[in-house]
Amino acid sequence: MSQQKEAVYTQPVDTIIDDYDVQQDQGLSQQEAESRIEQYGKNKLREAEQRGVWDILIDQFKNIVIYLLAVAAIAALAFGDVVEAIAILIAIIVNAAIGFFTELRAVRSMEALREMSQVQAKVRRDGEIREVDAEELVPGDVLFLEEGDVISADARVIKSEKLQVDESPLTGESVPVSKQVEPVEQDTELAERSSMLYKGTTVTRGGGEAVVVATGMETELGHISELVEGASGETTPLEERLDSLGGRLAYL
Repeated sequence: MSQQKEAVYTQPVDTIIDDYDVQQDQGLSQQEAESRIEQYGKNKLREAEQRGVWDILIDQFKNIVIYLLAVAAIAALAFGDVVEAIAILIAIIVNAAIGFFTELRAVRSMEALREMSQVQAKVRRDGEIREVDAEELVPGDVLFLEEGDVISADARVIKSEKLQVDESPLTGESVPVSKQVEPVEQDTELAERSSMLYKGTTVTRGGGEAVVVATGMETELGHISELVEGASGETTPLEERLDSLGGRLAYL
């Protein structure tokens, strides 16, 4: 089976079926599917370290500028400038609230995406259409798709009957995208790859079939999840400059 999955949208259906060693009308055998699970792992996103609400809230105050403002508020109170002290405290609270709710929303969004792996998927196994846990999908599985189905893995379309998909969770595009069997060019942007289906999107109209080409962290959604996890511990250039400014102000 081919290991090159990034260009499957450029290849004809016959090539995809041959590369993934599957028959369109039969799908994989249950034995082969179990073997591929051992090879590729389960179809789920890696769970990052869980952060509680209190941890997120406390992190909003771990900043030298916030420390400096807090000291300024205390100093203002000590000199009897109550109005200035209150204004500084309000600024601290507003800043913390914005950061807290922004980060909390991002955490909840990632949790919701991971829960998509807990749905059922319809596949051809041993020539029959069966419902299996989405986590059990493997490369080479033939997905059977109907209106309302959540797509639980990246897949190459091999049959389309007026198939349309809502890809807004992945691309932000609010208008459903039509899908077709014909391959597209190598340099086609992800949002325009009409021969591909992606994990986390939903069938809004029609139906069809598709061969799974990537699961778990190898999906486009998995790559996004990985980027989010990697960026969570990094500071932005603006944050670095603010910390530097705060340090100079504290020294002065």
